[in-house]
Amino acid sequence: MVELRIKKVWVDRKVEADDFTRQLLDRLAGRPVEVVDSAEPVRETVRLSSDPVGESKQHLFITAQPSFIRPCPCTPGCLGCGYWTIDLDLNCPFDCSYCILQDYLGLQPLTVAVNREQLRGELEEFIRQGRSGLIRLGTGELADSLALDGLTQNSAFLMDIFRGREKLWLELKSKSGWTQSLRLLAPAENVVLAWSLNPQVVIDYEEKGTASLEERLQAAAEAVRQGHRVGFHFDPIIHYQGWREDYAQVVESIFRRIPLEAIAWVSLGSLRFPPGLLSLARRRFPESQIYEHEFIRSAEGKYRYPRPLRQWLYKEMAGMFAEFGAEGRLYLCMESVEVWQEFLDKIKRGRRNFAFPFPWQC
Repeated sequence: MVELRIKKVWVDRKVEADDFTRQLLDRLAGRPVEVVDSAEPVRETVRLSSDPVGESKQHLFITAQPSFIRPCPCTPGCLGCGYWTIDLDLNCPFDCSYCILQDYLGLQPLTVAVNREQLRGELEEFIRQGRSGLIRLGTGELADSLALDGLTQNSAFLMDIFRGREKLWLELKSKSGWTQSLRLLAPAENVVLAWSLNPQVVIDYEEKGTASLEERLQAAAEAVRQGHRVGFHFDPIIHYQGWREDYAQVVESIFRRIPLEAIAWVSLGSLRFPPGLLSLARRRFPESQIYEHEFIRSAEGKYRYPRPLRQWLYKEMAGMFAEFGAEGRLYLCMESVEVWQEFLDKIKRGRRNFAFPFPWQC
């Protein structure tokens, strides 16, 4: 995993005097700092680069977010899993060829919100709204949950405000390895440390700057040794010649290290992307072959593998987990009701798949 490289720090004028801003600047000592009135000067700077997206990952913008909690933007027409996102950070220093943030964020620099104490109040209001059942929230949608954690220490802050809230589960999802900040975290029953996984050949070609597969699995094993629950995400699953053997080895590697009872959930999702990403990713990652495949444009506008291929991928992955008695931990990410129903029938769970501890409704 590459070290965090920050060329310049930009500070939103409205948080210049904030205590957390000063802490961040102390931790970033030696980098040039400029105070600005918005993120636009940062965007203008990175726009001049030959690789604006890559350049945006090397500029840090310290600001305040107007709000933090929002429902996960599940693709229209897909069956949602009830996930909620917490947007403490925006953008990611890792550089994955398939990452939709390249297109979605519009040259947003690495962004850290310093008004995180506001999240406590939002969480209290979220609880007062009286939502039923257990609810998952996570920080890994518009950023990697742990990539900036050595700087922000947000994981410790978040665990502190979630600890003991039985109906709310926090997930911290990452492609990083074991970090010093994680080493200091005391486990909480309702906090899951999760890792996105792919075969090493995919990591080598498509997930630049991230931790190796071995480093991620070692991190998950260390988390379990310290008493944490863990989760895993195979999203996106990439189809290529020999994919099945490679993914089967990854699944086997999980269960060589991680006991089934420590795994909260495992998500499966196949490669998908908005039209705007295609030309951008091909330009930025000319060596990548993942876009040289047959795709269909689905009703919501995204490109996907054809439905029969997606169903086969999920069936094969479910079979790999079934060998370890773990098919009940699986759920699908951003898939249609029809694909879900086919998936549930294949793993013989009828109309429900109970991915501990949540019932995923078909």
